[in-house]
Amino acid sequence: MDIMFWVWLAIIVVTIVVEAFTMEIISIWFTVGAIPSFILAGFNAVGWEIQLVIFIVISAVLILSLRKITKNFLLRNSNAKTNLASVIGTKVRMIEMTDFDSIGTVKLNGVTWSAVGENGETIESGAVVEIVKIEGNKLFVKEVDSKEKNKK
Repeated sequence: MDIMFWVWLAIIVVTIVVEAFTMEIISIWFTVGAIPSFILAGFNAVGWEIQLVIFIVISAVLILSLRKITKNFLLRNSNAKTNLASVIGTKVRMIEMTDFDSIGTVKLNGVTWSAVGENGETIESGAVVEIVKIEGNKLFVKEVDSKEKNKK
């Protein structure tokens, strides 16, 4: 058997192992691309150059055409939020006031964050606010119902 038979077999094994140990769809395309070249090398049907071209073409076509579709298919039932995205909608109390000119602070899960009004409005310290978005290390908040504001 040709040396390329063993090279393609090694590529198939390595890419399968890599795929098994990653959470992303990374190397399966190369596995599928190496299979026809592996078969051709086994029969010694074509030279290594053609095997390499077949490998590259099949792998590239699969990556370009199926990666996004496959990723969407695998993640279609995954609606898990990231840690930061999960705090949106959380209600916290203002520690320091904020207005158009100054940045206030809130404490969220034991961490002090910079906070500003969603539209630059003034929010007094002690007010209950809801986190509406995060940009960098700054929380954008809006004041919630004044009935909640008076609860302590």
